Amino acid sequence: MNEVRIATRRSPLALAQAGRVADLLRALDQEMVVNLVEVDTAGDRDLVGPVAGLTELGAFVRAVQQAVLEDRADLAIHSLKDLPVDGPGDLAAPVFPERASPFDVMVGSTLDDLSPGAVIGTGSPRRAAQILELRPDLHTTELRGNVDTRLRKLASGAADAAVLAEAGLQRLDKADLIAQKLTISEMVPAPGQGALAVEARAGTRGAEIAAGLDDSRLRPLLDAERDLLAETGAGCRSALGALATWDSGRIRLDAFVADDRGPRRAIVHGATPGEVVSEVRKELGL
Repeated sequence: MNEVRIATRRSPLALAQAGRVADLLRALDQEMVVNLVEVDTAGDRDLVGPVAGLTELGAFVRAVQQAVLEDRADLAIHSLKDLPVDGPGDLAAPVFPERASPFDVMVGSTLDDLSPGAVIGTGSPRRAAQILELRPDLHTTELRGNVDTRLRKLASGAADAAVLAEAGLQRLDKADLIAQKLTISEMVPAPGQGALAVEARAGTRGAEIAAGLDDSRLRPLLDAERDLLAETGAGCRSALGALATWDSGRIRLDAFVADDRGPRRAIVHGATPGEVVSEVRKELGL
């Protein structure tokens, strides 16, 4: 039997992402039988610790990777923005099959409609820093849990509005809840936001299957974003944003950082990921 086992978190969004990868695999091979291996992660169990710190430590991906390393699954599926740049050495480099919208959105209210002193739910230093740039009169609070949990907390009054990834709402068929899509000038996304990552053990049949999913045009863009993340040593506890796009055949990299020197933005163009990352580091003083 031509079978492949996909390890995934149990959250509705993670299952939707794994289902999307399963569809892509079946499009390559109509006889492919895909089975999901659902995994509980430390990030799913810890509902107290700050989500930014958990993401930086790989709490949402390590158990999924372990399922592949222990041969309980052939492939591991992640949201790329959750995947640390340094992974287990036995895994091949991640494959990037597709990217949905990379942008952040407001749910519950638009920014302009919020009253002074209103509370916005987000556990991301990157989102909080940029929201407070736009509206210094607002406050932020952390909303823990998966997308559905955060939406329930928002509905119960835990915050007046929340910032979420547009891709997650799209994949859960909840895009109708979006009150405002934040532009790149308002909110630079997290490196890898909206993209899927597929991992497999190096030298295995799983790695061969995964390689067939890689989007060669998407890869240089995501490499640029993740190279900036790696070279600056920034993580999810840092207020770093990066979005690479194609612009007339060259890579455009929009970047944002906020640290003890204050918030700063840069837009650079270059031929390669290394070139744009080098230029952004110079402009932002990283």
